[in-house]
Amino acid sequence: MDFNHDSSWDNLLEVFNLKLSITDSWNKIINFHEKIIWKPYWNDLRQLEFVSEQNEIKEWLEHFVKNSDLPPSVLALWIGILKMEYNGKLSPTIYIVGSDTYIKNSNEWASQPIYVPDNRYAIPGILGQIDDIVKADNKNYEFFDWILPLAYCALTFDDIIRTKLDTNLFLKSRNKIHVVTGHDSGDYLELSCIK
Repeated sequence: MDFNHDSSWDNLLEVFNLKLSITDSWNKIINFHEKIIWKPYWNDLRQLEFVSEQNEIKEWLEHFVKNSDLPPSVLALWIGILKMEYNGKLSPTIYIVGSDTYIKNSNEWASQPIYVPDNRYAIPGILGQIDDIVKADNKNYEFFDWILPLAYCALTFDDIIRTKLDTNLFLKSRNKIHVVTGHDSGDYLELSCIK
């Protein structure tokens, strides 16, 4: 049996909509895939340390509004997932930009940002660990390189927005900001609004 894009996507949406903690959500994602095919690295993926990295990501997000002016016209933030070369190694990377337009069920609005902050790129350690763990699985690496970074970013950012973020920092001149995360070249998820 092989992994299936549609069923994994449906599982991600189902877990995402439960609005659980990042640890509980992540374990549901891993459990779903483990039932399809046992792999020796499932337990390694379950052991990732989410809490300290969530604090770092929260500080990274809040840094942008504490140290630069988020234009009042920004209606939506895009947290992109891509791979960039650092020190000769291709590393999973995230970045943030803002747009004065937002269209539900589309990510086209993110291609014309008006807010492109300095230091907008970050290399979350857990994304690198996920990549290192599944890289040895040549047969399934491309599949997991799609679903696991997206699942991690969607679940962790949504959890941070709902439970940890100082939303007042972002809402000085607006009542909400839409937040979307996804692969620059593909699938994305609309997260909880900052409100």
